Amino acid sequence: MKNKEKFFSIALFLAFLISVSSMASASNVQSASLTITETQVTTDGLATNPTIYGDIIAWEGNRSGNEDIYMYDILTSKKTPVTTSGSAYSPAIYGDRIVWEDWRNENGDIYMYNISTQKETQITTSGSNHESPAIYDNRIVWEDNRSRNWDIFMYDLSTLKETQITTSGLATNAVIYGDRIVWEDNRSGNNDIYMYDIITSKETPVTTSGSAYSPAIYGDRIVWEDWRNGNGDIYMYNLSTSNKTQITTNESDKEFPAIYDDRIVWQDNRNGNWDIFMYDLSNKKESQITANELDQVGPIIYGDRIVWEDGRNGSSDIYMFNLSSTQLKHNTQGLEQNNGSAAANIEQTPEQTASPSTSGKGSPSMPGFEIVSGIICLVGAFLYKRR
Repeated sequence: MKNKEKFFSIALFLAFLISVSSMASASNVQSASLTITETQVTTDGLATNPTIYGDIIAWEGNRSGNEDIYMYDILTSKKTPVTTSGSAYSPAIYGDRIVWEDWRNENGDIYMYNISTQKETQITTSGSNHESPAIYDNRIVWEDNRSRNWDIFMYDLSTLKETQITTSGLATNAVIYGDRIVWEDNRSGNNDIYMYDIITSKETPVTTSGSAYSPAIYGDRIVWEDWRNGNGDIYMYNLSTSNKTQITTNESDKEFPAIYDDRIVWQDNRNGNWDIFMYDLSNKKESQITANELDQVGPIIYGDRIVWEDGRNGSSDIYMFNLSSTQLKHNTQGLEQNNGSAAANIEQTPEQTASPSTSGKGSPSMPGFEIVSGIICLVGAFLYKRR
């Protein structure tokens, strides 16, 4: 009898220890915090106006005391100067081609650099100012003041032909995707977004609010910042459905949207400084990407990568965040900060919650421990009944 009672006591004690161990391990997993930080692309503190395509980031930098275009290869971590003229601004990139406005000839001209051939080409030669280029495939668009007003022009690299797109004289900030060119236009005395179909040569107003700026386009979707409500909100127009959608609704200012696939990014001052936010059209969720107390502005998105201009170091550097490195937590409140860098809250996957001691193979709280403890309890109860 005493042996049975002794075994029973030992069994209960072992079960208790295993259960406590399991609960402690589970608690550790549930409270595990995975902090994802961004990648700092530049460190010279004089980098602005980033753009991205594929694995290449380009930006405007002042490291030499003059403005030049620089390039960063994400795969090789190699930085390369694209220009040495000291007068290059506003880069845009598509495929192997980087375009920018260049003032080496005392007026703004559009230049292009081919990454594969390392060849530079001057696109415009009219003697007027050509600014803010954008590129898609073989077509380059820009704003041009050769008529003493600002109009949108296009150059086709395949045909070597230049075409004037607008004649309103008040057209700026052109972007292009496929056969469509989009820009902001002040022809009515207020700013609206217009679109031009290259195939049909048809021009269409996208907005009539008189308060629309900074358009971007991807596929059938056009996004812009709109001030019709007294603050800047992000709106979207779907060309295939002719539906307009207000993406943001809070009372802060949202500016300079960019879009890729189902994701829209913008700069947002709801926290008292400029942060980068994102809205996913596929699941209708909004996420905060940055949380540093200084300003992060001018976001651009390509695939899973978001790049922006960041002032956290007291000047301006280019940072990047890779969305595929984590699953963003929606309705983000109080994002963590790590050594002054912003970190996105996340919803953890089983792989991400693994204890470091397990080298990513899973949590130390395994179902087998719970099964063993249950068996010991049953054996102890059986012996107790037979006393």
